[in-house]
Amino acid sequence: MVAGLLITAALPTFNVSALGISSECAVLMEQISGRVLQEKCGDNKMYIASITKILTALVALENGDLEQWVDIDYNVVRQVGSSLYLAQGDQVKLIDLLYGLMLRSGNDSAMAIAQAVGGDEEGFVAMMNDRVREMGLVNSAFQNPSGLDENSYNLSTAKDMAVIMQNAMNNPIFREIAGTTSHRATTQNGRTYVWRNKHRLVTGDYAYAIAGKTGFTKQARRTLVTSAQKDNLELIVVTLKAGDDWNDHRNLFNYGFENYQLQRVLEVGTLHLTDAQRKEHGITDRLFVRRDVFLPLNIDGSDQVATNLDLKSAPENDDQAGTLQILLNGEVQEEVPVYRLREAVETNDSWLDRFMDRIFRRGDAQ
Repeated sequence: MVAGLLITAALPTFNVSALGISSECAVLMEQISGRVLQEKCGDNKMYIASITKILTALVALENGDLEQWVDIDYNVVRQVGSSLYLAQGDQVKLIDLLYGLMLRSGNDSAMAIAQAVGGDEEGFVAMMNDRVREMGLVNSAFQNPSGLDENSYNLSTAKDMAVIMQNAMNNPIFREIAGTTSHRATTQNGRTYVWRNKHRLVTGDYAYAIAGKTGFTKQARRTLVTSAQKDNLELIVVTLKAGDDWNDHRNLFNYGFENYQLQRVLEVGTLHLTDAQRKEHGITDRLFVRRDVFLPLNIDGSDQVATNLDLKSAPENDDQAGTLQILLNGEVQEEVPVYRLREAVETNDSWLDRFMDRIFRRGDAQ
């Protein structure tokens, strides 16, 4: 193992309770790294209501045809709760249903999307659960695409919902939809709808809010997910079973923006190793990484970042030499593949020899 300490200091001692968060559970997460900056019972399984629709939208965007005309049948229009009041027998484009889903939280829209993309509700719910497993989430289980909990229900955690939002915000179309103030849609039968976003922070109550989703049922109470960006730092807040969720989100965002900066802790390109490190581990090739790594670090200097280069598992005939671990406060935050930079073999041939060699090779090819 090759280790190098980049930043050293004591660990932060701030606690989320000092912010006076009213929500039963809450998480503040950074978008790029997924680092949780603050949490309050972030792993408690709870009803989540309509923030379910973040996952519904993501699964539809990844698997559906956005220009498809979707049939509005009886099963769609009979959905209870929040509704777009779609007309039975009409057709609506999938992209418009997604706007209605995220802006107005239409449960009829959720069912129409599920039937169009998954074949039926059961098939789509299976796709939802498969998708969260792909994210590595084990504390979330979905039974419907809307978040209704009268006859079936969806369970998740504040931390899992932050990860789901993180994945969704990596999709540029979702980002556009969830950050839209209003949307006009026209159905196949010529009916026109105008939907305005219910999320107050996104529509102007918080300057840095860029996307989000509201939720409410009697069992879940108020649930809320918001993304906000200030300069190059993008944060996610999730609150479950909230009393004053709008202010909870403002307070958590303000804490994050005031106390953290996004910093590059690993730069794409050649790794600089000492002669002693190369000799100790028998490294002869130059090593490099193919991507930058950014982490949100506390501006008070209290975060520790270290790197560990593991070459033990590297096959000799493979360009990948091993893995570089990025440790934050003693815990692995990311693992980055490390590659060998193969050097060109030098010869003593003159430029004329090389020129003639190319000429003869070209003639042989003809």
